[in-house]
Formats: sequence, structure tokens, C-alpha cells
Amino acid sequence: MSLRRTLPFLGLLLSLAVMSVAPLRSSADPAPAPQGQTSDVRYGPIMVPAATAGHPGEFEAVVPAMPMPCTNCFLTGTKVDLVFEDGRSANLDNGLMLHHIVVFNAGRPDATCAPNTPIGSLGERFFAAGNERTGGSFPAGFGYHYGADRVAGAVDIMNHSDQPQVVYVTTTVTWVPDSKAGMKPVRPVWMDENDCGDSAYAVPAGPSHKVWRWTSNVTGRVILAGGHVHDGGIRINLANETTGQSLCTSYASYGTNPAYQGSVEKMSTCIWDRLGTVKAGEVLSIDTYYDPPEAQSDVMGIVLAYVYETDDLSGGTEPPASVQAPAPAWPPPGGRPAGHGHGAHHH
Repeated sequence: MSLRRTLPFLGLLLSLAVMSVAPLRSSADPAPAPQGQTSDVRYGPIMVPAATAGHPGEFEAVVPAMPMPCTNCFLTGTKVDLVFEDGRSANLDNGLMLHHIVVFNAGRPDATCAPNTPIGSLGERFFAAGNERTGGSFPAGFGYHYGADRVAGAVDIMNHSDQPQVVYVTTTVTWVPDSKAGMKPVRPVWMDENDCGDSAYAVPAGPSHKVWRWTSNVTGRVILAGGHVHDGGIRINLANETTGQSLCTSYASYGTNPAYQGSVEKMSTCIWDRLGTVKAGEVLSIDTYYDPPEAQSDVMGIVLAYVYETDDLSGGTEPPASVQAPAPAWPPPGGRPAGHGHGAHHH
């Protein structure tokens, strides 16, 4: 299936900026997989301007109607990348950074942002990635149910090189039809140190942490959680403060993949059929830890968790210790990262 969409002039609500959006082509090509289908979806070509006067070039767009790999289906796993025309991964070693991609289901309300907010008006945030390009799959038998509603996406790509560059965003999606027996739907819960805004906040040089709390409107079992920080970020702790449960700690990793040039290259995730539980009225919190060498005006601390809504809170199994990733060494190889202009577009 091949689709071509021309995007109008749009306000990028995530950063409250305005820009002219280039035409994008996209395609989704399903192929058989042992457990359902795998579809490779590609968006582009995207022309990212060259850096000028010490500021990276930037492409920002809200894609108002993104094609999906399936309808009436459960999405069970994703993996995102930024690539060149020939399929090579495009990263900081080429001057390129996938600042973020956030995907919204317009047919469903967001768990933590009301519909009368700019972010909430776009719908339910059900998938996101930064330059670390975290992917993953739900435990067997779980998935995000997608019917046929409009899906919007916010895309931000930076170019630190002195030449414009053409790239594509690719996503590999695994899915099964919703006729598959026994599938359990999950609800995404977006937790953010500056929720319902542009997600950015300031941190000082050296160690600091910031807590954000949310009174839950869902009841069920948490089955997946992962975080997002900028350079200098160490970890994010997700907890149920009401019950005292630690649900997941998502750690940032640095310094092992040259393509990332010392920037964040991985965020650990926690995946199990019962990482912990939450009831409506209980308080969930995220606690984000930073230790940059210099003060930063524009960092982020985000956890996207998925909850299987059920009153059977004793279902599933206790997670083994291996579900929680070990803490990487801090400072990382090469010292505390100073950053690669994550926030250059917020000025």
C-alpha cells in the first residue's frame, strides 16, 4: 500500500511554533510473521534544513492523518528509526537527531491531558520515541486496540550539519487482527514533568531531581513502562505512592554506540504481565534525576506506561528481578554528557 499526503500549514502544538510543512509520502507493507503481521511504515522524504549561526536546522510538523498498518487490530510492538533513502540509519554521527515523534489517537481521550488543552485536543498519546529510539513489545496476549479513527503525529527532527539532509522516519509495527481470541487491550498513560505543555523544564548544573504526581483515573495492572530524558538525565522512577509500589526505573545509557556521539542512546523499559497495580484515586508519580555538567533550560522527564484495565489486580504473575534493568555506571564513559542541542527549538 502506498499513500501520498500533502500537509497544510499547521501550528505545532507540542512546541507552540508554526512552520510550513513539506509534502510527505508514506507506505505500509505487511509481511507474514509467526505471531500475526509485521508492517514496515515509512514517512518521507523529509528535508531537514542545514544548521545556521550555531543553531541546528529543524523540521517540525503535525501530520494530521497518519496512515496505520491495520484497522480493527491490536498493535503489539513497535520499533522506530530515522533513515536515509538507502535505509542507512541517520543519527548524530551524521549530524541528525530524531528529537521526537508522538502519535495520537483522535478517537480516544488522553488519560492525563483534558480535551480542552492543546495536547489533549489531539487525542490519546499512545506511542512516542526520542533519538534513543526505544522500541518494545507487550507481553504475549496484550495489545493497543486500534479501530479506524484518525491518527495524528507530531514529528521533530534536528540537523547539526552545515548541509540540508533528506531522511525518512520508519516504524516496524507488529499487530494481530482484533478477531484474535484472548487479546487484552491496554490503556496508555502519559506521565510528564511538564504535562499538557511542551514537556520542557529547567535543571541546574549537577545533581537534581523533580517529582510529578497524578491521581489515577484507571484501575488495572501496569504491564509496560519506559522513560525519556535528555542528555545529563540518569533515570526516571515510576511508583504508586499510595501503595508504596515501585513499578519501574527507566535508566538512560550512554557511550557504547558511536552513532550517538555520547548522547542518550537507550532508555531501559520494564515489561511483564503485572509490574504492579493501580486503582482509580491512587497517586502515581515519576521522579526524574539529572546530573548535567552545565545548567540546562530545556530538558524532559517522561514515562509512557500501559495499563490493562481490570478489577482482577491479582492476575498475572510476580515479575522476576530481571524485569528491572540494572543501573548503568554514572558518570558514563566519556564523562557527563553536555548535550547535543535537544532544546534548541525552544527559544
